[in-house]
Amino acid sequence: MRLDVTLPTCLRVFHIGGYWRGANDMVRQMMLGLRAAGAEVLEYSTDEHREALDTEGRLYDRGTTGPVWLRWEHLREPLERFAPHLVVCNAGGLSFRPDVARKLRQRTCLLGIALSDPDVFEPATRHFAANFDLFLTNAPGCVPRYQTLGAQAGVLPIATNEAFFHPVPADPELACEVLVLGRAHPDRVEPVNALVESFDTRVYGEGWEEHGVASRGLIYGDDVLAALSSARITVIFFRTGGGHALVKVGLFDFAAAGALVLTNRFAEVEPYFTYGREIVGFDSTAELLAQVRHYLDHPAEAEAVRRAGRARVLAEHTWPAVWPRILAKLGEDRV
Repeated sequence: MRLDVTLPTCLRVFHIGGYWRGANDMVRQMMLGLRAAGAEVLEYSTDEHREALDTEGRLYDRGTTGPVWLRWEHLREPLERFAPHLVVCNAGGLSFRPDVARKLRQRTCLLGIALSDPDVFEPATRHFAANFDLFLTNAPGCVPRYQTLGAQAGVLPIATNEAFFHPVPADPELACEVLVLGRAHPDRVEPVNALVESFDTRVYGEGWEEHGVASRGLIYGDDVLAALSSARITVIFFRTGGGHALVKVGLFDFAAAGALVLTNRFAEVEPYFTYGREIVGFDSTAELLAQVRHYLDHPAEAEAVRRAGRARVLAEHTWPAVWPRILAKLGEDRV
């Protein structure tokens, strides 16, 4: 079915997704950004409708180890009542089964999204990407693999929701030189240990204690904004738990919140940000420590990068600005 995006304020979208990280979860921010772009969005939270999820007897892990099929008997009534132009299955391994997807595509468009590729490609997303009119992945390297399977696939542009991620007053109790938010993946242990030894560093996330790093636990929602505004530098590492380098949404969220972001140099980031002007890059632990020291000692330079990073995000990389491009791509061809 062809999607008519000429009247975005009349576009009805049924958005299906779960919010693993609470209020600041990327899936939720994408949904809110679609609403802000002018679409009428009916939110269907899988956190509130677990009865609609079929994992074929596996433990529900949001699509990490296999597809999460949507039960038609639970979705039929809200879908038929809302009569959407577009149904979005946003991450979490979500898909309708092939026979249901074929019938749905006769009267509406189906958009599928993967946010944890390439880690979930083999166990989950390769099994259902072809069920959608368009399947978008966060990992460019997976696009040809999906196309080989017969899926109409593309790269998901990464962005933020500026209505949520914005600067807030600093909290003196959260003040630190360096902030690290995230799970203890193998590539992060050595540099984070070095940061903790060299600077006043706060670490939030899971798995750090077993590596000798004290973590302050998980942090969500407004507490994330307060932590970002209270740290002089925030460090983001670019590898997934499976060891794959990716453009992380945190670059956009944290820059929009006013943080000075330090991250691994990675060519795929360069269309989004300019290293040294809008974010700060490093290629080794030694360079990471040197960059932190430099920007702590040169607050005017740090402030200039911080301001430029936030300005770039607000100008080009927000979900209300990105969604119309996604919808235009979906509407290019009759599938």
